[in-house]
Amino acid sequence: MSDDDPELVALIDNELDESRRTALLARLAADEPLRQRYEEFRQTGAPLATSLDELLTQAPLARLRGVLPADEPLRRPSGRFAGIALRELAAGIVGILAGGAAAWVALSLGLLGERQDWRRAVVEYTNLYTNETFSPLNPDASLQTIELNALGARVGVNLTPESVALPGLRFTVAFMLAYNGAPLGVVAYVDPSGEPVLLCIIANDAPDAPMRSERRDNLSLAWWSRGGRSRLVIGRIPEERAVALAQTLEKRI
Repeated sequence: MSDDDPELVALIDNELDESRRTALLARLAADEPLRQRYEEFRQTGAPLATSLDELLTQAPLARLRGVLPADEPLRRPSGRFAGIALRELAAGIVGILAGGAAAWVALSLGLLGERQDWRRAVVEYTNLYTNETFSPLNPDASLQTIELNALGARVGVNLTPESVALPGLRFTVAFMLAYNGAPLGVVAYVDPSGEPVLLCIIANDAPDAPMRSERRDNLSLAWWSRGGRSRLVIGRIPEERAVALAQTLEKRI
C-alpha cells in the first residue's frame, strides 16, 4: 500500500478540501505512476458496486428476513451501491459478505427448525455466489496477510499468503462466519473466469478424519479434519480438482 493511497481514495470520494485537491491534481499531472495508481482505484469502484448489486439480486431476501427478531425494525435500503464512495465499498464489502453469509448460515443451520451439517450450510450459501462476486477483489500481499492473520487467530490455524496459495486460483478475500458458536473462516479464490472456490476452516473440535469428497448440487466438496479443526474446499469444479486442491492445502495447514 502506497502512502498516497488514502489521498487518492479521498480524491475519488470528493473528500479533499480545495487546497489539497489542487495540490494532488498537480502531482497527478506530473507523475505517471501516481496517475496509474489513481486509475486503478477509480476503475475498481464500478465493478465492486456491480458485484454487490448482483449479490443482493440473488439473495433470498424474504427467507433472510425471516431469521430476524420479530421486534427488529426493518430498514429500507438506501439504494443501489453504484453511488457509494470507493472507501465505503472497500471497507464494507467483507462485512456485507460475512453478514449476509452469517444470516444465510443461521437460516440453514436450524434456527427455523432444520438440523443440517455445517457443510450443507456452506453449500447453501456458496450457491449464491457468481463469477462477479469476488473477481473485482485483488488485495496485495500486505492486505492478504492482515486478513489471514485475523482469520487464523479466530480458528486457531496459522495462515499465510504462501500457505493458502493454490495453483490456477487467485486469492480475493478472507472473512469470518460462525456455525453454532464455532468460528468458521472462509478464504475465497477465483479462477481465471471468476468462478469462486472457497476454503472453509471451522474450529469444531472434530476428531481427526481422512480426506473425503462428494458432489452436492452442482458443487464439489473435499474435506478433512485435524487438530480439532475441519477444513473444506468447495466450488463449481470437478470433484477430482477439489480433492487435488484439498490435498495441496492438507500438507500446509
